[in-house]
Amino acid sequence: MSENEFSGFMPMIHQVHVTKESPMINTEGDLVTAHTIKIQTKDGSENVFSISNHDLMRLCFLIQKIIIHE
Repeated sequence: MSENEFSGFMPMIHQVHVTKESPMINTEGDLVTAHTIKIQTKDGSENVFSISNHDLMRLCFLIQKIIIHE
């Protein structure tokens, strides 16, 4: 299976931790400020991401929009 193909399995999220903004280097080598998000799933795996404040606000808005419209 290709790395970008979806296998049909999506683990349930158990906990989400978001840090305050801090300086970090992005993939282009630029110094940016971003949050770190650690997502723990019910199967025990952990995923760590960085996200800009702008994208984090858009993500929160999207989640609220989806929950309200269900």
